[in-house]
Parts: sequence; C-alpha cells; structure tokens
Amino acid sequence: MSQIKLDAQTREGAGKGVARQLRMKGQIPGVLYGRDSSPQLFSIAEKNLSAVLREHGLNFVIELELGGKTYTCMVADYQRDVFQRKLLHVDFKLISLKDKVFVQVPITMTGDADVRARGGIAQLYLQTLAIRIFPTDIPKDFKIDVSNMQPGESLKLEDVDLPEDFERLDPLSTTVINILAPRAMAAARVKE
Repeated sequence: MSQIKLDAQTREGAGKGVARQLRMKGQIPGVLYGRDSSPQLFSIAEKNLSAVLREHGLNFVIELELGGKTYTCMVADYQRDVFQRKLLHVDFKLISLKDKVFVQVPITMTGDADVRARGGIAQLYLQTLAIRIFPTDIPKDFKIDVSNMQPGESLKLEDVDLPEDFERLDPLSTTVINILAPRAMAAARVKE
C-alpha cells in the first residue's frame, strides 16, 4: 500500500468557536497523538482529506507534514455532520511501519449474481474483518467469492482462506456469509 502525503497546519486553541472558524475557511480541526508523544492540534483542508477518504477508505498510511516535520500515522477516528456528511473533526494516531496495527477491513462479496441465478440470496453477516497487520500490507477491502455456494450453505471465518500476513482477531466460529434459500424452495423442502 502506498503512503498518502497530506499537509496540515498547527493550530492554537480548541473549542467550538475555533472549530467553527476553521470550518468556515474549508479546514477541519484534528488531533495527532500516540506513541508516547503529547497530542498535537492541527487543521487540514476538508476537501483534500474527504477526497482521500473516498478513494482509499479508512485504512491507509498517511505521511503528515505538520510544523516542518513528517509524521507517519493513520486515521484513528473522525466525525461527520449528520445531514451534510461533511467532515467535522479527525484524529490521527502515530504508527511505526515496523509494528503491526489493528484495523477493520471491509468485506465485499463477489459472485452473488451466480447465487441469485440458482435461486439463493447471499447475505453478508460480517461487514468488516478485524485483523492485525503491518501498515503497508493493509488491503482496501477483503473479497470473498460466493459464486460456488448453494442455497442453504453458510461460510464461517474458519473456512475463509486469509493471506498469511493477516492475524485474525474475530472468533473463528463467526458466520461471514449465509446463502438463503427462497421461501418457495424452503416450503417445498418442508413438504417433502
């Protein structure tokens, strides 16, 4: 995974008034913390950060230029306006590229059209996969092919082939995907 470079400006002061003034200028307030350092307040262009989040999701490595220094970090948390969906605040956590980090990687299904053609409905139960991994190896998402699954089958986490660098944190008995049979098929089975 490539590292995204972002520029930020140090900021003085905190609170609603300061945050409101920053947002009027197209900036959002943020905090950089972690790895035995004191928190640093900054502001960053909302437009730039929103574009990066849309393209890369939440799990990407950031090279943050702040106060003449470069910090390696990741998004720890963020807040959005409920109605306008604009970013309101962001927290970055410092990381080391040599240490594994905990992330939630989104799971996406492929091949669900094949399942529908056989009369089934693929239902994703586990939306994200909790793993520990080196920051440069984090995938944008984890794809699971369900094209060979039949109605009535389910897939548990223990049955999913994960790359060797993925350290699973979810219980192995967790159901990831279930292929539901249509009601007509289920009713026919009951009558037999």
